[in-house]
Amino acid sequence: MLSRDDATALVAGSRLFDERWYAGLCGESFDSRREAAAAWVRDPGDHSPHPLFEPRWLYPGGAWRRHAPDPLSYYLSQVTLGDRPPRSPHPRYAHDLGPLEDWLTDHDPHELLPAPLPRAVDEAATEVRVPTDDLRRAVRWLRHLHRSAPEARVVALTDRTDVRRILDAVALDQPRVVVGDWSMPWGTPVVSIDPDLEPPRWRWLAPLLAALDRPGVAAAQPLLLDESFLVTAPVLRGHPVSALEALDGAVLPQRFAGIEARLPHTDGSSVLVTSSWVVGSGAGAGAGSSSGEGWAILEERARRVEVIEGTPSLHWAIDIAAGAAPIGRRWGDWHFAASLATALRRLGQWVEIDHPETRGRATRAETDVVLTLRGLERVAPAHGATNLLWVISHPEDVTAAELAGFDHAFAASTTWAARHGATPLLQCTDATRFRPGTGVTDAGAGVLFVGNARGGMRPVVAAAREAGVGVTVIGTGWAEHGVAAVADRIANEDLPTAYASAGVVLNDHHADMAAEGFVSNRVFDVLAVGGRLLTDPVAGLADVLAEVGASSQPTWQGPDDLARLARPPYDPWPDEHERRAVAARVVAAHSFDARAATLLDAARALLASSGDGSRG
Repeated sequence: MLSRDDATALVAGSRLFDERWYAGLCGESFDSRREAAAAWVRDPGDHSPHPLFEPRWLYPGGAWRRHAPDPLSYYLSQVTLGDRPPRSPHPRYAHDLGPLEDWLTDHDPHELLPAPLPRAVDEAATEVRVPTDDLRRAVRWLRHLHRSAPEARVVALTDRTDVRRILDAVALDQPRVVVGDWSMPWGTPVVSIDPDLEPPRWRWLAPLLAALDRPGVAAAQPLLLDESFLVTAPVLRGHPVSALEALDGAVLPQRFAGIEARLPHTDGSSVLVTSSWVVGSGAGAGAGSSSGEGWAILEERARRVEVIEGTPSLHWAIDIAAGAAPIGRRWGDWHFAASLATALRRLGQWVEIDHPETRGRATRAETDVVLTLRGLERVAPAHGATNLLWVISHPEDVTAAELAGFDHAFAASTTWAARHGATPLLQCTDATRFRPGTGVTDAGAGVLFVGNARGGMRPVVAAAREAGVGVTVIGTGWAEHGVAAVADRIANEDLPTAYASAGVVLNDHHADMAAEGFVSNRVFDVLAVGGRLLTDPVAGLADVLAEVGASSQPTWQGPDDLARLARPPYDPWPDEHERRAVAARVVAAHSFDARAATLLDAARALLASSGDGSRG
């Protein structure tokens, strides 16, 4: 591997290193060309060293990292050895023109920039205005919007020649980017970005623009979060995002720092969009004060709960293993916690959802009850609160010492709970969506499996293939196992109909979960809509099925069972009338509302015994 000194010498001696370009991109100044080259070699980041050298285009897999400290020195070392690079160093530079070093001998580098692609902005539905005060940040915004908002027209306004030169080069292959002023058609939404914001690592524009379609709305602003995904503006600073969900669409008393989408020349309200997030401090250019009566009213509205006579309103935090970034909302833990939080709110409780990034927040000191949904890692009980633990997965990682650290421990298995001194509290279904009458099961419909491959072939899918049973698979990670999934995911709100309309819904459990009696929530979801469930045997499952009158529910143990059971007309299952009766009993006994009532009773008893029964 090239040393840093050798790499620096190669870079400093190459015409493919433009120190002025690089200095502009990274927002720094250097005393010499070698100092700039050394800075590039030390930390190339996501910059480019020259307008005709794009590392991510040349080495999309980052192969240079195994050979050199930076992509340019690796490229130059290849050329020195006579090796032909895998492609031209820029998507708009023709490879057959020869080495760029030869061309740069007789030409100004910037004269070699190819003509940009024609600007495709006439039909743009939105104009996004990117600030250019900070060149490095402006380039990051252009690249972010190119990936995340392909239908928007992006306008970068600048009157500086050097800045425009760089932005023009960056936008060569971004036909919807305009460097300079441009007039949009009347009524086109305009999105303004404050200069101190960095682009987020997720998509945020679509929900913001969707808010402008609501009646009486002329402008919309996203939530501002810090790097730990805690709210920085406009209300409930320091709280997780879930605390503000009641404010989605709330009218703002004034603009705050960050981003604003607006319909020009349109009268109406400015609203908060809690499903759109950006990272920012809430202070800076364009900031309005987030103090005053209007903001206080919004905070009161966010904290408001339904008052139920005889039931104290406690402040809960549900701690989960799923990450706080938007991708964490694809986890089952998130959907489980969100349904449980809603059920607790129906009981007059104020509930927030915490993640590994947010569980250390200072505002947790306000919390009465912390409920930890045990996932992949152990979570320490919170000081000063009543601590409940609910073991819903990975029981093999839970120790007696961990259980003893909580005020009360529940487990989603009757057998495991009995052995470990915990209270049984099985997983459940969200009866607001999974309920009888969701759809009619067709006796000729196909077999469905919803789930990710989890890094290997799932047992039930493998058994179905061996049995020659066709399965519609929805989930990720299947292609490498020769399974053609019809989609990576299905929206949670569409699951009930999918389960109800399938001929049979397949299910399996981790081997340890099955052995320890942890019945998955999919069992309850499918039964709750009256679907035909075909799951593997789980310790204690027979008792659960008997309780809801589904003792005749078949299970599978191998390919022979799949060959016999997973084909129309599905005679081993009871008729639809009986399955609906089972569904009604599942909803009554195994809903999130039932679990929330149990958890609330436990919390009240613990608070009363500690003398804090009036808290909240």
